[in-house]
Amino acid sequence: MVDLNHAVKIAQNTYWVGSVLKDDQFQCHVYLIENGTESILIDPGSRLSYEQTKQKIEEVIPLNHIKYIICHHQDPDITGCIDNLLNDIGSSDIYLITHWRAWALLKHFGWNVKLYEIEEHGWKLKASDTKLKFVFTPYLHFPGAFCTFDEKTGVLFSSDIFGGFTPKFELFAKSADDYFEKLKPFHQHYMPSSAILNHGLDEIEKYPIEMIAPQHGSIIKKELIKPIIEKMRSLECGIFKNFKYTKDIVKLSKINDALESVINIIASQERFFGVVDTIINNLNGFYKIDSIKAFLSDENNENILMLDSDSKNIKLIEDKQKTHILLDAAFLIEEGAFFYRPSKIHKLLNINEPSYTFAVKDKDGRQHGICFVIFNPTDINSHMDPEIISKFELPLTLSLLKEKQLFCLENKNRKLYEESLKDPLTGLYNRRYMELFMKREVEMAKRYKHTLSALMIDIDDFKKINDQYGHRVGDEVLKKIAKIILDSTRSVDVAIRFGGEEFVVILPNTNISDAKAIAGRIRENIENSSILECEDKSSTRCTVSIGVSSTDNSTSIEELINYADKNMYKAKRNGKNRVIA
Repeated sequence: MVDLNHAVKIAQNTYWVGSVLKDDQFQCHVYLIENGTESILIDPGSRLSYEQTKQKIEEVIPLNHIKYIICHHQDPDITGCIDNLLNDIGSSDIYLITHWRAWALLKHFGWNVKLYEIEEHGWKLKASDTKLKFVFTPYLHFPGAFCTFDEKTGVLFSSDIFGGFTPKFELFAKSADDYFEKLKPFHQHYMPSSAILNHGLDEIEKYPIEMIAPQHGSIIKKELIKPIIEKMRSLECGIFKNFKYTKDIVKLSKINDALESVINIIASQERFFGVVDTIINNLNGFYKIDSIKAFLSDENNENILMLDSDSKNIKLIEDKQKTHILLDAAFLIEEGAFFYRPSKIHKLLNINEPSYTFAVKDKDGRQHGICFVIFNPTDINSHMDPEIISKFELPLTLSLLKEKQLFCLENKNRKLYEESLKDPLTGLYNRRYMELFMKREVEMAKRYKHTLSALMIDIDDFKKINDQYGHRVGDEVLKKIAKIILDSTRSVDVAIRFGGEEFVVILPNTNISDAKAIAGRIRENIENSSILECEDKSSTRCTVSIGVSSTDNSTSIEELINYADKNMYKAKRNGKNRVIA
């Protein structure tokens, strides 16, 4: 058990002499290399921790044995206590070791110390038995950033690199995964870019490191160094450049992770509702997002596609006027508009909740519609959070445009498929449809002991009509008779153009007697209708012969149709214009 009230030995002649600041997740560590009268103090710390640091130093060496003070950078969490330290030990024999870029600022404190510029001394220091090498890691915090490597112990004093946020003080990192999660938000916002971070890591890995002692966070033992570095190499840094108002660094890191996961699932061809679930789940710790709704124009800008994360459904709204109003409204939305109260746009689309609202545009700036991110506005900071949510506009837009493309393609394919199952002349189902789907109807009828009936309908003397008036008139006759058949049957019945002038009607849950009555109604309605208008304005009537069958005497769709067909031919032989069952 480490006693944090005293100096803690972390390596040969090397000590942690920092302090624990209450309720501070960004602890600042101070390290001491015991080296006789040439001892080295590394990053002496702030005024807030000086008394504790002084006490711990004096447990190891007399305070005046400090000859070298290393300042990895110029911030007050490193330099704040130097005035106190120099007052206690004097400054005439003290060397301050730093990079010239840091000294350009530190000299303004007016300390009466000797400057040891690392670049002027070959990036190394030999002090008695201690040999230090300085590792140049520029721009990892500031232009002259560097680390310090102790050849004897293999300890790398890394300053800001490998630092992390530790809500509960931990002098030593517990595991690679755990500590990486703590250093990730610090590096993502603090380090300017991934390329610069990786350059620094390349320089650091040239040394045989046994331990990393950062200024912030936790000390990293040897077995954790390699896995942590591997994880760090994939970090996206410089996320502050994307945010103007947000101060919560951990939150920024989580938001950045959420963005990355959303982009990844879009890249893996996840559909829109999967993307929405990922966004809502990732942001759940920060926002109460109730739903995400989008309204997009269809491919012809005539109707609206409504996508609703609540129902996980895409609905086509056929309303040309509303579609044009929607596209006009999209032009009026400011970038990342946020509405505390429902606006005219909300009322148009029946959105009753406040929302973050943005126009859905493609890469060429064309308007496709509007998306609403609906949440509880009492949980939102009006400056900070719309800025964060705006980062999800692009992935949501990409997903919506992709979903629109897929929907339109699927809708087109569905129409083509439906068209392939329908007769183009009459609009009735075709024989292919009957072969694909009616087999199941017969099986269901047998299983549940329901009678299924069929009608075979043939237009009497249709060849004469074609011969006398031509095929164009014949086609009109077929269309009119098909309409009468549809008008004379129930919504559950299936009317099929079987071929030529023949039609089949499948009657679910209908016995032979009721089927015969329906057939009789069809025959009468056709006989009593003016089917063909002649040139002399007189009307020509048509008749049909109908055969009826049922599953009471058939075991398959083929037998059902065959029995109906045989009965239809009986009707023909018996004088036409009649029904036979």
